[in-house]
Amino acid sequence: MDRGVPEGYERRLVERFRQGDRQAMSALFEMHVDRVFGYARHLLGSREDAEEVASAAFLRAFRHAADYRGDGSFRGWLFGIARNLCRDRLRQPRLLTVPADDEEPGEMESPDRLAIREDVRRALAALPLEYREVLILCDVEEWDAPEAARFLERSPAATKSLLYRARRALREELMRRWEEGECHAV
Repeated sequence: MDRGVPEGYERRLVERFRQGDRQAMSALFEMHVDRVFGYARHLLGSREDAEEVASAAFLRAFRHAADYRGDGSFRGWLFGIARNLCRDRLRQPRLLTVPADDEEPGEMESPDRLAIREDVRRALAALPLEYREVLILCDVEEWDAPEAARFLERSPAATKSLLYRARRALREELMRRWEEGECHAV
């Protein structure tokens, strides 16, 4: 649940959502759309693809509202839908790969910071999907290990181990790129 949302508010929205309440659906959309988009953006590398996946994830969630049992977090269920859509998108053959420099940087971001962000994005894209997923969930989305473990269908210990290996692989990829002159900073 988002840190700025009062305790129980999301739970009440989810109950109304399960009953088909459109206002609850709209509120849940506003509450989670940026995070779902960010997750898809990190996995897919394309703003356009991420927008399509985020839209499709919410559409699918709204169509299947009655199927949500409430066993886990709503966020986890929604991210699971987005994850499956991302995997489907990654399996599709592409005629043209659009580079992901369409990210909208912050107003005050320096050129060096933008270059570092791009270096990290490229290094992340070079990692296996399971590494990207755990890094995005734990380091970008700030999920705790138990929630990430449930989402990834792993034990908390296996998730922590995967996160350790993913962080190490990201460091190694950044270092390799730096040594080959493809990276601005390490």
